[in-house]
Amino acid sequence: MRVRATVLLVRHHAVLLVKERGGPWFLPGGDLRPGELPMAAAIRELHEEACVEASAAAFLWQHVSSHHMHQVFRVAISGDSSPRANVRAGIDDVRWVELAQIARMAVTPGTRAILERAAGVTGSVSRSGWRDGAGVSPGL
Repeated sequence: MRVRATVLLVRHHAVLLVKERGGPWFLPGGDLRPGELPMAAAIRELHEEACVEASAAAFLWQHVSSHHMHQVFRVAISGDSSPRANVRAGIDDVRWVELAQIARMAVTPGTRAILERAAGVTGSVSRSGWRDGAGVSPGL
């Protein structure tokens, strides 16, 4: 099982998702480099995939999916940052998505489970539990 640094970036009741050509949507992040701390990997991967700098990061929890041990981090960016797809990193699209839209989107099972936990929802995904900072420490 590979360790993956996974980024939860929420703004205005929407979460940032990324997509590789022809694949499902997923939360930004990726594998750790040898000797790299998970938080450093989360910040690096967000920059590589969505071309934005993190202004703060905090560890939330671990999530085990079928292929990864996700180290999930809540990350903040400055208000004037505009994420964009970094095609050189294999990312073809980035999108702010409201939680209610997730149920109708092709997302990885790990992404769906992490978003449900962040929203405090069990079962199907709904918007009722979603808000900026849902399920995270204050200050981010």
